[in-house]
Amino acid sequence: MLLKTEAIVLNRIKYTDNSFVVNLFSQAKGKISVLARTSHKTGLKANLFTPLNIVITEFRIKDTRSIQGMSYCELVRSPTSIKSSIEKICISQFIAEIIMKMVREEEQNLVLYDFFRSTIDAIESSENNIVNLHIIFLKEFAKHLGFEITNNFCCETPYFNSREGMFLPFYTSDEESFDQHLSLAFSQMLSTTYDNNNLKVSYEYRRKIIENMLAYYKIHTENLSEIKSLKVLNEVFAK
Repeated sequence: MLLKTEAIVLNRIKYTDNSFVVNLFSQAKGKISVLARTSHKTGLKANLFTPLNIVITEFRIKDTRSIQGMSYCELVRSPTSIKSSIEKICISQFIAEIIMKMVREEEQNLVLYDFFRSTIDAIESSENNIVNLHIIFLKEFAKHLGFEITNNFCCETPYFNSREGMFLPFYTSDEESFDQHLSLAFSQMLSTTYDNNNLKVSYEYRRKIIENMLAYYKIHTENLSEIKSLKVLNEVFAK
């Protein structure tokens, strides 16, 4: 069965000299892996499959295959401001890797697709304080994954607890709890959105928040392994 759909590129992995395995999150089929052969004849080029590019693609679905054959692909949107900013490139790679590792289902999910597309729009259009975008993504993505974080910070509940996903009156352990200062910064971060992103947080607090949010993801899911793009992301924003 031939299927034509809009899709978001997550990554590409070199397979042979002129072909790639491309992982996509598609509008019609959810997450899917396809084999793309690059050549003048097919019109496919490697840079078409840059993370978070939006494409229209057609591939043949065979249930017996884990990697489907791509017959056609055309660029819909290649976010230009992302490509011109090393910070945005690193954020895009981080977000694409998170999606790759957290989404397993090969089935249509239009709500999730629209969320990913709106995230791309937010990265593309943001001009100020882009350093918070990937944290906002992690916060919003958790809602879609079923373990939304509760922002109930107050003087009676000043400690965020990763296992409970909310702020508690007491500090339980270094592995599960944020201290009061980090909890306050995290609560403020939880109040930010893509449209309201003016919060200034120190690099050290931001790094700790990201690491602890990834730990939170690991507590609530079995799908998240090491995020390789995190090291580069931290190095870029440390400058």
